[in-house]
Amino acid sequence: MILFRRRTLLLSFFVAMLVFSMYLMMSGNYPKVIYRDSGVPDAEKVSTEDSIDSTDIESVISTNGSGRDFFVEYRLERDRLRSQEADYLREIINNPNASQESKDKAQKDLIALAEKVEKEMNVENLIKAKGFEDAVIILSGDSANVIVRSEGLSTKEVAQITDIVTRTTGLSMDKITIVERSN
Repeated sequence: MILFRRRTLLLSFFVAMLVFSMYLMMSGNYPKVIYRDSGVPDAEKVSTEDSIDSTDIESVISTNGSGRDFFVEYRLERDRLRSQEADYLREIINNPNASQESKDKAQKDLIALAEKVEKEMNVENLIKAKGFEDAVIILSGDSANVIVRSEGLSTKEVAQITDIVTRTTGLSMDKITIVERSN
């Protein structure tokens, strides 16, 4: 009974995230992206890892020289990787041959993934609410990397961003890295 409620809650959360992201896309708050190529990614550019770590950001930055918007591209890649990871965990949960221990671990990992997605979305939206044009946060383990669209951050702005991240994630200030990026 508890597993059914948990699964229903998780499914409802993902549907709500999908609806919210579609609302944001339709509201016009994001810049229009014009692709200059066929839109089919090269096999070398696409990461096949099951989880996102802080090194994934470098791969997206290095392949982003074609004039595309970094923030939009990173979110798309992050969502794709998270979707793959969630699908993999759901396969384990629904596999009748899997042990109960591995099913329980997969269930916990899926819930942790949903919580991580929620924290990242909250931080990004709070940073935008402070007047920044765009931001992306990468939570990995016990650290956070924040990339903010800005031509130059003042110490006050860095303090605002750090405060948002520490309050939302519970991480200490020495575990937070803030990078400014202009597009």
